[in-house]
Amino acid sequence: MKSVVLILPYFGKWPVWFEAHLLSISHNPTIDWLLITDCDIPEFYPKNIRFISTSLSELNVKVNAIVEAQVPLSPRKFCDLKPAYGAIFEEYITEYDFWGFCDMDIIWGAIRTFITPDILEKYDIISSRKDAISGHFNLFRNTEFYRTLYKQVPHYKTLFELPKFQWFDEHVLTSFLQNNPTLCRVYWDDILLNQERGRDSHQDYYLDRWLWKSGQMLDTHTQDEVLYLHFINWKRTLTSSEVVYTKAPESFYISYSGIHHTQHHPFDFVWNGLYRFFNGYYRREWRRLFLKKIASYTKRIRKKLNLSL
Repeated sequence: MKSVVLILPYFGKWPVWFEAHLLSISHNPTIDWLLITDCDIPEFYPKNIRFISTSLSELNVKVNAIVEAQVPLSPRKFCDLKPAYGAIFEEYITEYDFWGFCDMDIIWGAIRTFITPDILEKYDIISSRKDAISGHFNLFRNTEFYRTLYKQVPHYKTLFELPKFQWFDEHVLTSFLQNNPTLCRVYWDDILLNQERGRDSHQDYYLDRWLWKSGQMLDTHTQDEVLYLHFINWKRTLTSSEVVYTKAPESFYISYSGIHHTQHHPFDFVWNGLYRFFNGYYRREWRRLFLKKIASYTKRIRKKLNLSL
């Protein structure tokens, strides 16, 4: 069996869903995690997690030396650095066949169900997204070539040194690989995680939409199993969790507002349906894009009026 380690720097404060996250990790005992953090190390956690305690400033010095750039490191800027994790944390991953990066806003399903021995044998880069590198789960074969692949991307130092997030982990690296199709054996054939309207991760504000059960992540609407649940647009709305790692529940539900052991009352679904109709995620996105378009039109009209004067 090919060995895999997922690298995850995380600074600040553990999120409310952290214990559910830990529980889902514990049900993937053949995958290891390396968490680099300034948070307090929990008293109880899965055996397949290794914590490295450090400060953001200390890590910044190490990052700069390895990538040979002056990186203005911040929690958001880590996303640009993800393809360099294999080099930055090389001393911790020498024993593994594959290294990868992932996110914290995830509840894991059964990873080996989707990342099969055949895939690990045939491919050197493995993504959970279709035709694109995934910032929330991506694997690389643990060789010098793939640990330093980021250095082949044109102007990588410039992109690393810009304070603003440059989407190096997803857009930039995806474009580089697409422009060099014979360089690597890349698996990005399917969307392996939650998806809606043809787009991964983003979803409306549902109740009881996801069921984690004995290590599997299940869609309660379709009964489909996914590699993991990435609740990128639920991070601000998911404000509570009943899951306690040490109690090791066999299952729990995930709604946009929290993680819980029992299903909601039918009346809650009626109320939530009304809420989504007027203020759901896609309603909010429509309003945001509409106002953005109006602002753009207004700006152009004012510019023309000024020119005419």
